[in-house]
Amino acid sequence: MVKRWIQRAREKVSKKTFFHLHLISDSTGETLITTGRAAAAQYTNWRAVEHVTPMVRSAEKLEKALNGVDATPGIVLYTMVDQKLESILVNRCKALGVPAVNVLDPVTKVFDGFLGDTMSGRVGAQHAMDEEYFDRLEAVQFAMAHDDGNLPDDIEEAEIILIGISRTSKTPTSIYLAQRGIKTINIPLVPGVDLPAEIISAKQPLVVALVASAERILQVRENRLLAFDRDLTGDIYVDRASIQEELALTRRLCKQNNWPMIDVSKRSVEETAAAILALRRNRT
Repeated sequence: MVKRWIQRAREKVSKKTFFHLHLISDSTGETLITTGRAAAAQYTNWRAVEHVTPMVRSAEKLEKALNGVDATPGIVLYTMVDQKLESILVNRCKALGVPAVNVLDPVTKVFDGFLGDTMSGRVGAQHAMDEEYFDRLEAVQFAMAHDDGNLPDDIEEAEIILIGISRTSKTPTSIYLAQRGIKTINIPLVPGVDLPAEIISAKQPLVVALVASAERILQVRENRLLAFDRDLTGDIYVDRASIQEELALTRRLCKQNNWPMIDVSKRSVEETAAAILALRRNRT
């Protein structure tokens, strides 16, 4: 079943028409990657071939990026504070006949008009090593140290506790939240193993259960075992009835403790994190 699902997915991808998407940034390129993928996702018959060139702060590096555009023409998205470099980029793209868009330009114009000020022109300003930056580092270290059931001595230090059965995206969600400065613990729900009493009695952290459809969990678990060349025959880990019982246990725990649940079956990690943060805001 899993092999057929993978084959269908590959066939679907193979039918798409490819285009080149050049992302040229004078910083890390994260803004461009997010923007480009969000836009490309709206065109279901097309698949973007990404060419990411970060830290473009010299004419030499910009020239290399533009040579790539010349070799594989496509859409150019960029962020560029240095006006001289931006001028070179824009003029070269015009000569090549390819569209080039500064993705921050419409936003900064709105800021200029509303604030009655102009931007500082500081490259990578959003990555400043300020207090918020170090809070994020601390949160990531916390999440890594308390991943997959490792409880801290003082559980009240956590802001979010994620619980859920195997393959419900607990770890990637906790790391994503940590990158936004939210100290997160994730606890697996294992059949026959009681949930630690500290979780049930916790006062400060928001406990959220992640669930998914039995079909989705079955697919992910089978893929995981196949990746390790495991025989699936008779393995309770990939038994549909057992998975359904694990999910029923999750729902009972949530009902008993009045914990919210989020179904991650059709959610990305980003969407799941956004839903968790919304719960956190509503709680306060």
